[in-house]
Amino acid sequence: MADSIIRATRPARHRWVPLALLGLLLLLGPALYRGYGIYWDEFTDHNLGNVTANYVAKRLAPASWQSRLPADPRIPWLPTSGIIHGPVVEMPAAVLGQLLYPRQPRGYYAVRHGFVFLVFVAGVVALYGLGRLRFRSRRLALLGAALLVMSPRFSAEAFYNGKDVGFMALFTVAMLAVAWLARKPAASRALLAAGATGLAIGVRMPGVILPAFAMGWLGWQAWQAGPGRERLRLLGVAGLYMGATVGTTIIFWPYLWEDPPTSFRYALRVMSHVPWPGTALYWGRLVPAPALPWHYLPVWIIITTPVSYVLAALVGAGAAVRQVWRNGRSWRWAAQLDSLFLLWLLAPLVAVIGLHSVVFDGWRHLYFIYPALLLLAVRGVQVLAQSWVPVLRGLDRWRRGLVSLALALVVFDGARTLRFIARAYPNQQTYFSCLPNATAERLFERDYWGLSYRYGLEWLLRHDPSPVITVTGPQPAIIYVNLFALSAAQQKRIRLVNSPAARYYLTAYRWHPQPYADSLGPEVLAYRPGGGIKALSIFRRDSLRRPLPPAPIGRASLP
Repeated sequence: MADSIIRATRPARHRWVPLALLGLLLLLGPALYRGYGIYWDEFTDHNLGNVTANYVAKRLAPASWQSRLPADPRIPWLPTSGIIHGPVVEMPAAVLGQLLYPRQPRGYYAVRHGFVFLVFVAGVVALYGLGRLRFRSRRLALLGAALLVMSPRFSAEAFYNGKDVGFMALFTVAMLAVAWLARKPAASRALLAAGATGLAIGVRMPGVILPAFAMGWLGWQAWQAGPGRERLRLLGVAGLYMGATVGTTIIFWPYLWEDPPTSFRYALRVMSHVPWPGTALYWGRLVPAPALPWHYLPVWIIITTPVSYVLAALVGAGAAVRQVWRNGRSWRWAAQLDSLFLLWLLAPLVAVIGLHSVVFDGWRHLYFIYPALLLLAVRGVQVLAQSWVPVLRGLDRWRRGLVSLALALVVFDGARTLRFIARAYPNQQTYFSCLPNATAERLFERDYWGLSYRYGLEWLLRHDPSPVITVTGPQPAIIYVNLFALSAAQQKRIRLVNSPAARYYLTAYRWHPQPYADSLGPEVLAYRPGGGIKALSIFRRDSLRRPLPPAPIGRASLP
């Protein structure tokens, strides 16, 4: 029975299942992508795409076309703009948005959300591919892909977080290409892996980890091959991969075009220690980002990932370590992949902690390690499936009941997670897995993306018939950006004023975990997505003579 759970589904009649589920996922995108608000960095990311697209067009267009290209003095020249981030996700999104909805911010931000989701889908497919390589089972591979789709925070951020989720997706694609290359080293696969690696680096700098993984893997294979032709061939494939990776990275990252070595060194220096002097709410204290403790990232991973995923990953990690240890120097294919998953999960985490790199807003800078955690979780499920059935047969009734209870708790956690995703739409980014709501609200940041402000504005439009509704908040800038998610008619009814004269005060509790003073007036909306934490409050000023608290200066942009 256990073998039937993990056996590859070989008959042709079952091969349509992954394609059918992929089609369902692609249908969900158009049904959901317009519902999300606009987050803090959306303007900055769109500007990155516009500036890069303008630079590429001016550099590559024939001289005869130069006069036909639109000239906008507001778009700076990329090499002198100070913009160093990779544009692989943002440039196509910006171009599509401007082509389909010229001068219509609401339209091109919706297009951007749809495009970011397509990139996320590519990562889901790549995760399925890695599962097939490791487990040789469609069911287990689909489980890994499903766990990613059913991760509450990712189910929201997959539609707008092009930096972190987009990088995670393309990093996973590149990992699959590297695994294909290691499985059968050849020139064509080396070029494919190099292209995927260049795309990942062209989103975020941590993509430089990929060549280290690939070269280490191929170097180990060359050493195993011993002196002779095969070693030389493998070293040649590794050299081709490395050279092509350098070339594709420069192609996909136009910031490097003017002076690749100097520009790359500068970007590496800046991005390895992000110069952000802001504060983060952690364990109930506002801590400067450069001074956050080493356990900041592990804690955020645990409290925002479903409990069953974390426990399964721990079981899978233990099984992977045991597999690698037992293989010794031979390192069969399964042990090689298990080693890759462990390194993928742990090496970046240890490096960030060891180098004291600046991180903030939870663990979003390390989202790219999440697929490795899920693959180890699937490994844990495989181990449990192989062991539980024989164990159940040999246990007495009392112990069998305990095992059944454990299984029931796993099913319950999965059902609870799915229920939250459905009920919290479009603000699943407020999910906490194992903390009571009141505790999470007091100790950790809530909606640091600011998307819940859109819900608040739409709620006011539905419940206040006034022709003009005046609003303000602790960070008026995030209210302003979410106005662009509304229709033109709705925007005309909302007037944002940074003044005590505003009728409504909207807050997502950014840097403010404590309750607000009664002087703000009655709380007319306490928005709890999916029945979870209070993500947004709206207070109505019944007496305009009562002063509002001063609006603190919020961030204008995040790296």
